[in-house]
This record gives sequence, structure tokens and C-alpha cells, in this order.
Amino acid sequence: MPHRTAALLAVWLAFGRPAPAVAQGESTEEARLVAEEIHQDAVLIRRGQARKAIRSLESVLGDTPADPEARLLLAEARFELCAYAPALADAQRALADARTASSGPELEARCARLAAEILRVLGRPTDAVGVLEKLPKGAEPADAEGAWALGSALWDAGQRGRAKTVLARGAATPDEQGWRGLLARGRCQRRLGDLEGASTSYVAADEKSRADEGSSEPDVLAALGDVYFEADREVDAAKKRSPADQYRDALRLAPGHEAALLGLFRLHRANWQRHSRTAQDILDELLVLKPDSIEGALAGTSADLDDGQLKSCRERLARLEQVAPGRREVRTLRAALAWVEHREAECEKGLAELAAEDPADATPEREVGRHLAELYRFAEATPFARRATVRDEHDYEAWKELGRALADTGDEDAARVALDRAQTEAAGRQDAWRDNTRLVLKKMSTGLVREKHGELTFAWNPAAADVLRTYLVPFYTAARSELAARYGYTPGPTTIEVFDRHADFSVRSTGFEGFPALGVCFGPVVTSVSPLSEMRGTQSWARTSFHEFTHVIHLELSHNRCPRWITEGLATWEEENRNPTWTRNMRRELVDALANGDIIPVRDLNRAFRSSRILFGYYQGGLLCRMLIERRGFPPMVRIFEAFDRGLDIDQAFNEVYQTTPEALDRDFAAYVRGLTADLKIEPRWSDAQAERVRTSLSRERPKSDAGPEKLAAWGDAWCTVAWHAWQDAQKIDAQEALRVIQSLDPQPARAEFLRGEIALKEGDRDKARAIWGKALERAEDFRARIAMGVLAKDADENEAAEKNFLAAEKDFPGFDEAPMSAELHLSKLYEAMDRKDDSMRALERRLDWDAGAFEGRRTVAAWHFEHGRFAEAAKRYGEANEIDPFLRKLHRDYGDALRSAGRNEEALREYTVGPKVPEDLDGDHPGPLAESEQAEWIGLQAACLQALGRTAEAAERAHKALELDPACKIAHETLEKIQ
Repeated sequence: MPHRTAALLAVWLAFGRPAPAVAQGESTEEARLVAEEIHQDAVLIRRGQARKAIRSLESVLGDTPADPEARLLLAEARFELCAYAPALADAQRALADARTASSGPELEARCARLAAEILRVLGRPTDAVGVLEKLPKGAEPADAEGAWALGSALWDAGQRGRAKTVLARGAATPDEQGWRGLLARGRCQRRLGDLEGASTSYVAADEKSRADEGSSEPDVLAALGDVYFEADREVDAAKKRSPADQYRDALRLAPGHEAALLGLFRLHRANWQRHSRTAQDILDELLVLKPDSIEGALAGTSADLDDGQLKSCRERLARLEQVAPGRREVRTLRAALAWVEHREAECEKGLAELAAEDPADATPEREVGRHLAELYRFAEATPFARRATVRDEHDYEAWKELGRALADTGDEDAARVALDRAQTEAAGRQDAWRDNTRLVLKKMSTGLVREKHGELTFAWNPAAADVLRTYLVPFYTAARSELAARYGYTPGPTTIEVFDRHADFSVRSTGFEGFPALGVCFGPVVTSVSPLSEMRGTQSWARTSFHEFTHVIHLELSHNRCPRWITEGLATWEEENRNPTWTRNMRRELVDALANGDIIPVRDLNRAFRSSRILFGYYQGGLLCRMLIERRGFPPMVRIFEAFDRGLDIDQAFNEVYQTTPEALDRDFAAYVRGLTADLKIEPRWSDAQAERVRTSLSRERPKSDAGPEKLAAWGDAWCTVAWHAWQDAQKIDAQEALRVIQSLDPQPARAEFLRGEIALKEGDRDKARAIWGKALERAEDFRARIAMGVLAKDADENEAAEKNFLAAEKDFPGFDEAPMSAELHLSKLYEAMDRKDDSMRALERRLDWDAGAFEGRRTVAAWHFEHGRFAEAAKRYGEANEIDPFLRKLHRDYGDALRSAGRNEEALREYTVGPKVPEDLDGDHPGPLAESEQAEWIGLQAACLQALGRTAEAAERAHKALELDPACKIAHETLEKIQ
């Protein structure tokens, strides 16, 4: 059977139409078999196996190169693989061959539509329109597929009025058509803003494809996911029609499906709470499979710009400008990058050209504003977003971006107006970020009061205002002065917003609940969690406040142009520099990351803040800054901000200031981290990837005797890693099998013995575990084994042995972050049981230096110091407790007594003044209302401090006030006697 006939059958079958009759004289069976084979090629293209289809189609065309049907299918396959130039050449040849062979209007239209779509993707919409208009009814296509092809090309060419007319014809086509027609109808409807109609058409297309083809079609599922995402944008109530489910179903049918992967990428970028995969991983998957994907490159370039990855952004953009220079998205990205890099005139010129071509399109200006907002350059973003709303007053996304920029520059009233308009213009489209932010801004307008104190404005719960004002105003004022002196820069007016509910803080800061932080700085606006939040008594408000105000300096100094990892890292360094107990204490995670090769490269560190590794991103950034400061001092850190402010990227800035590269910095940091963790004796938590890397090159055969002791030791150590990974993964049998492989080694590696001890303990054999660990600890150290040995000894009333092991554990890993495994806390409890209170308190105090949120521990240690007359030490610990929870009347009394005893009467006066102001219903100790005698004592203590400060008139007034409330007030009488 001639290949042309087979190809003809294949195309007809692929498009779901009845196949034409086979020419007389040809074998019907042969025709059927060949037609079926090539039909499978068409299916393969739609199922993500275009390469396989290409081999078959090239064979067909080898025999009949002028076959337009086979050539068209080959063009589709190449287009699917993003091989644009050969795909366009094949589509254009198929079109020419179809006309030459007089194959009929339908085949000619299909060839023209494909050629036009490729031209449109390449940024040549005018050429696409020209191709389509040469069809017999090119200007007025009657079918949905033709309407979508011409309408989308006209739209991209800036001919919106005509595009809408054509698209409306496609949107009005009947239900009685194939799934491709229904898909095209839905696309026409969506472009016209009819999401409900588009959704209905896509569902109908899915039902039709399942009826005709036997399964859903990936293109339909991806389109349905897109319309769900546009309609619902992560609103919880709409999860019953999840876009992610549609995208995943499409990918199950067609692995590597471009539209589905891009949909998932956008979904994960829009909602940072989606951690099943990072957005970057999803995009990387697409670009590995289809490295020339223009849509993938556009998404990647945009994300790079949002993340401050300017080098990568430039490189991607340069490639895009080679293959699709006419795409409006490419030109918009060029304009946005120009503005980011201080080439403002170039940006405006590019935007003006885009506006001249399509005056109604607000997207370019809106996108420039959005990119600037993503970079926290909200003041610069505002005019672009505003211009977008003027260009298209119905662009709901432009109103949203304007609201965002206004809110984060502190104009929250105007932000509410813009977001309300965004909701109106959205015409029913939901948006979790927009809706959440509108609600929290409204709540703030009615629930928080604003107070101006110099250059600082505070917004907080009025019931908590007296206490918050006492501490936050002087704290932020002092931080502002201290940091201004260190950086040589004084920031402008700043607003600090304090939220009693973490959910409100999270929504105000990110648009979603659950953000794993306690403060956020947008430059002139700082958001923070109140000491009264759900995490009350566990976090230092002072630490958060200092960290965030550091950002006020950073962002203004660099005009928000510095990579986030540097600003977050330096703010993290600032925490510990001001108070060593404010450590983030993620050394355990650092040990794991180093062992698994998971230290984040400097070039990728910004993206950690959009992933589940955000907290480690803070920590690693802090260590990087610490390393740089230790080596070169602090002034270069200021110069790095200035370098970014001038528009330099990370390569240029680090070369200028530190004469290094990101890659060299990675190498230096790896060595630095090895030094930091060298004395920490703990088995890493092994990742699946690292265990697989070890296992891949590992033999079960013991190295030969002539291999040398080092190779033998490395072999045993590698098997220990495999065993530990299996054990940590709850695969006990696999762990034991790995240990059996090395059982012939003598002596056994200590790591193997530490694991055997854990297995024995898990099996309930305490004596065996102690015996194994005891011998292993004679040769090596392991924190976990020491803690376990200490616990077992304590349970056996062997206190001396327990103390020995806990002390050794503390040396192995001082200040371990998990309280149940803390050597210091185990020692404290042990000493308490042994009636060694002073030792117990010293051990507890050592723990405090690693845990900034240990509230009760600080009160306990402070009381111990006070009891022994160490008033300065007591005041220090009470002060730290007050920086965690200042809403405790009793704490203020104790703190005041310690300060007064230490001779610090001004500070004591503050505590005695604020203590009785703590609202009864906010006091965590629930002390009940103040009796008159208690009120008198507070006032009497104020009088005593005033007298000590030489303010005798005020002291006398206060003392008499106390005696009016309680004539027997002892401290008031004593104060008056001293005055007289």
C-alpha cells in the first residue's frame, strides 16, 4: 500500500473523522494495518511521545516526500518538541503541497492553522494573520478552530476589535462538533472573558474525547486547569475543582506536557504553601525535556527577574530575543529588566512602542509594576500599576497590583479602594491573595489604632497599647539610631503594624495564612506578630523587631535592589551580633545539609525563600554574611548594598566589593561550614538522593587486602551511610542487611556500633544497647548515643554515670535545638533530682544561651540569681523574659525589683509604672483585678525610684497618692521619711 494513502488515513483518523475509501486494487487489510500504525503516531504526539512518532513519519515521507498529510503530522510532532524552525518549515511545505495536490479546503485550513500558530508563538502574529487570510474563507472562518487561529493571531497583532468579532463567531459555534472544535470554542470564550462558557466547553470537549478517543485529551485537561486557576486562584472554597488535579491528569496521559507543567509552575509560584514540589523543579522538568520551549523560557525569565537572578534573566532573555524577538512578553521583560537595571529611558521607550501597537493592552505596564513589587520595590511599582489601570480600567489584575503596591508603601486606605475595584472588575474571578488582603486591611482599619512617635508610626490593638508603647517605641527608636550609625544611613518614616493573630500577620504579609515567620519588612512598612499571639511565651518580640528594622535600612539603602538572601542573611547576623542568644540554632540542619551536599548555592539562594527551605535560607544567609564580616569586616557589607543600588548584579557586585564570584563563595562557604560543624558529633540525617549516590558505586565485595586501609575504611563508612539511611527511613531489615555486609571488619566502624545500639534499644534490650554503646564510645563520640546512655543510667539510678554521659553529650553538641534531646536540660533535671540546685540552674542557664524563646526558664534562672544577690544577672534574665512576654504583671514586679536592687532606678520606674497597666484579661498569669493595697504598693515603688533619682517632688506626690489608697503602705512611708 503506498505510504501516501496510509498517511491520509492516519490524519483522518487522528482528527476523529471517517476515513476515506482506500483506492481499488489495494489490499484492504494492508491499508487497515498501515492506517492503524500511523494513527498511533498521531496519538503518540498527543501523549508526549513525539520523538517516536517522528521516526515513523520520516519513514513515510522518505517514500512520498510531497504527502501533505504526513508532512502536517510531522510538523505537529516537531512543534510539540518545540523545534520551531523545522516545524514551521514542515507546516509551510505541507500547506504548499496541499494546494499543489488540491487536497481540499479542510486539509489546507489545518496546514495554515498550524503554520499560523507556530508563527504566533514565534512572535510573528502579523505573518500568522497573512497565512490565514489566504485561505478561501480566511477572513470569516465559520468553525471554532479557524476562529481561534485567526482571532488569537489578530489579538496578538494588536487588532483587538476585529479579533473580538472573529472570536465571537468561534464562541457561538454549536455543541455538535468534535473535541478539538469544542476545545477551540472554549479558548475563544476564555479570551473574550467568558470563563463559565469556556469551562462548559472544555468539559464538553473532555466528554467528547472520552467518547470518541477512549480517554481524556491532555490539551483539554490543561486548558480546564488554566480556566479553573483563573477563576478560583487558590480560594479554599473552590478546591473541589482543583486546577492541580487537571494538570496532573494531563501529565499522566502525556508526560512532559508543556501547558500542564507551566500550569503547575504558575500554581506553585502563586501559592508558596504548595510544597509538594518547588516551582523551579517543575520548570526545570519542562526545560530538560524541551530545552527550546519558548513558553518555558518566558516563565523562567519572568521568575528569574522576580527572584533577582539577573544574570540568568539576561541569558534567558537573550535567547528569547534570538528566537521570538517580536513576542510582546519578551519585549515587556526587556523593558522590566531595563528599569530594574536603571535604564529607565530604555524601559519607557519599550513600553511606548508596545502601547503604540496595542493601546488597549495594559499588560506591559502592569507586568513591569508586578516585577518591581516582587523585588520589594513597591514605590517604583506604584506608578506602573496606576498607568496600567488608566490604560485599561477593566484590568482587574492591574487594580490588584496597584492595591498591593499601595499597601506595602503604607497607603492602606488607597490600597483597599484599589483592591475593591479589582474585585469588581474581576467579574466573579476569585483570588485568595486579593480576597485575604482585602479582609485583613478592612480588619486593620477598624481593629487597630495608629500612633505617631517621631518618624515612627505604630498600629496595634488599643487594649495592648499601654504596654506595647512602653517597649516598642523606645526599642525601635534605639534600633533606628544604632543601625543608622552602623550603616551610615538614616531611614525615612516607617510604619510598624503589630498583629495579635498570626493568621492576620501572615495574610497582611503574604496574602495567605501559615507564613513561617514573625515579621516582614516592605521598606517603609514593617509587619510583626504581637507578644499576645498564639505563640505567646515562645518568641522574642525584640529579636523580631530588631531583625525587621534592620531591613528598613537595607531596603532603603539599596532602594530594594539587593538580593533577598543578603538582606535576610545580614539581618540574621545582626540578631546574633546584638544578642548571642538570638541565634537561629539550625546547626543540626547544617550538619545534614553539608553531609548530603545540600548547601544551597549562592546563585540559587534567593529561591529558597519561595520554598520549604525558607528558614534554612535565613540561616545559611546569616552564616554567609558572618563569614564575610569575619574575613573583611563590616564596611564591605555597606558597599555591597551600594553596589546593588547602582544596578550591579550579583557577579558584578561581589567582584567589585569582595573580588570573588558566587562559585568561589560557595567553595569558601563549604570550608567555613566544615569548620563550624567539625566539633559536632552527631550522625547526619541522610537524604534519599545522597544514599542513592553512595549506594550506586558501592560493592558488596570487601576491597582486596592490597587496596590499603584507607579504601577499606571508606568502604565500611559508605555501608554505614547506607545502613543509617535505611534505619532513619524505618527500614530496619535493610539497615541490618547493610550492617551484615561489613560484619567481617575488625574493628567494626564506630558508626556501625552506634546504629547497632539504637537497634538494640528499639528492640527493648537496654543492657545490650548500653554494652554496645559503651564500647563504641571508648573509640568515638556520638551525641545521640551519649544522651541515650545518660537516660538509661538515670533510669537505673546511676546518677554519676548519667552525669558523665550528659556532660559528654553537651560537649558533643552544646545547645541542641530539640528540647527533649537537650543535654543541658537533662543535666538540669538530673541535678534537681540530686538536690544540686545551683548546678541545676547553671545547666539551665547554659541552655538559655541557645534558646531565645525559653520564657519560663528565664524567669526561673532570674529568680535564682535574685535569691543569691546577683541582681544584675537577675535583671538580665528578667529583661530577656520581658522581651518574650511583657503582658505579665508579676514579671514587671520581679524585673523592677531586680533593676532597683541593681541601682538601675530609671528602668525600675518603667517596670513599676507599666506593671499595673497590664490589662487583667491580657495577663498570662491571670492574677485578677488589682486591690487598692496592691495599687498603692506599685505607686509606692514608683515613688521610691523617683526619690532615688533625685526627683523628690514627684516622689512625694506618688508617695502621698499611695497612702491615699492604703494608709499602711510601707514603701510609701519609707520614701517620705527619706525625703524629709
